Amino acid sequence: MTTTTAEKSGRRPVRAGLLLVLAGLGAVIALRGRLPDPGETLAVLGAVDGWWAAAAVVAALGSQLAFADQQRRLLAGFGVRVPAGRVIAMTLGRSAMSMTLPAGSAVSAAFAFRIYRRYGAATSVAVTVTAVSGLLSMVALALLYLAGWLVSTPAAVPWAILGAAAVLPLLFWGRGLLAKVPRQVWTGGLGAAVVNWALDMFCLVAAAAACQVTLGWWELALIYLAVQVVRQVPLTPGGVGLIEASMLAGLIAAGMPEVTAAAVVLLYRLVSFWMILPMGLAGWLAIRDRKPEVRTEA
Repeated sequence: MTTTTAEKSGRRPVRAGLLLVLAGLGAVIALRGRLPDPGETLAVLGAVDGWWAAAAVVAALGSQLAFADQQRRLLAGFGVRVPAGRVIAMTLGRSAMSMTLPAGSAVSAAFAFRIYRRYGAATSVAVTVTAVSGLLSMVALALLYLAGWLVSTPAAVPWAILGAAAVLPLLFWGRGLLAKVPRQVWTGGLGAAVVNWALDMFCLVAAAAACQVTLGWWELALIYLAVQVVRQVPLTPGGVGLIEASMLAGLIAAGMPEVTAAAVVLLYRLVSFWMILPMGLAGWLAIRDRKPEVRTEA
């Protein structure tokens, strides 16, 4: 018996829902025994500052919009015009995929490639945009690391120079790709990538402020950057469990009480991870079978 396309499409939301459940179970298992008393943690969460919590939500959403803007700019550089709403839906879908699926980054990139092609991008253009988007994201994160070293420790200037030298191979590798895109397009894309990371970082700072933490914002930024090293190692989908454990350890090591640190981590991940997943599922459902309005320019 053959399975129709409609039947396959009907199963996809069910599979996506199961992945959300599995991600939640993975987080529970990975963090079992590492969190303080749940009652005390919930008490801290119950007393959060609403304005700062709202700022964390806005920052998380803004981060997604910045990523969408990066892709929109790169596509427009090749004359491929995709409606803003579709780009946002694709971005949310990509984020959910990278957060929940094994090899999520690769699956996310493949999904984006298909959407690019659907909206009129030639194969070479879709490949270039996918590669440049990933390259700019890595360079933007590297720039944040360099800024962190320079601001936190003036004596780190030599190390910052070494860090800059480490980025040069990426730029050399991407030189051929970037040459195909107008300068203002890829510089705007890099700016959007920096904003993407910076807003995600601010989401953590806002979550800490919502829990009335007195730890300096710069210390929180350094902890965030340190956790990104763990985040780039795909041991679990979306770094579930590993990110929470690493961030919790970093906050406690910086002098934050365990209960407060747990509340900060939970609030940050609720906003930047769990809130995005259902939105990503909705975005994927909205764009997966939608007939495109192809608009290209010469």
